[in-house]
Amino acid sequence: EILDLALIESGKLTLSGEPVSLTEVLAECRAMVEPQAQQRGIGMVFARLEQPRCVKADRTRLKQVLINLLFNAIKYNQPGGHVTVECTLATPETIRISVRDTGPGLSAAQQAQLFQPFNRLGQENGDVEGTGIGLVVTQRLVHLMGGEIGVDSTPGVGSVFWVQMALTAAPLRAPTD
Repeated sequence: EILDLALIESGKLTLSGEPVSLTEVLAECRAMVEPQAQQRGIGMVFARLEQPRCVKADRTRLKQVLINLLFNAIKYNQPGGHVTVECTLATPETIRISVRDTGPGLSAAQQAQLFQPFNRLGQENGDVEGTGIGLVVTQRLVHLMGGEIGVDSTPGVGSVFWVQMALTAAPLRAPTD
């Protein structure tokens, strides 16, 4: 992540902007994070999309963004907690991917410091490993892909980290013989 941050900051990170299937990317992300969720006793719910949707993004970097948000939702959750992923239309042209957890939640002061490099919001001496740059890289990648990122959180209830991306048409498949 430090290398990614350096590339982003120097303007040398190039991203593709292609139609990416949310169904496929979310299934791949789920397969990657579910073992850790099960290990920690965290339930995972991935809501089904009512219809196939594609976003304009760099596939690899979109997966990196979602996996980071999912791993954070798992590792900062409470034992026996849940993580829920939902996709809803924010506008007719954009979709919001939300990652909801049942962790301790964040105060307004903590939310204001979330996207600062190396700021672990007081977790530096806690049990949870991390560097404090995952969300910074995630935010910068989302912005480079033309999206938005944010958080809604209530102390004692949990947090919802969301990414909003532009919808695009599915790629045309070449006819087969």
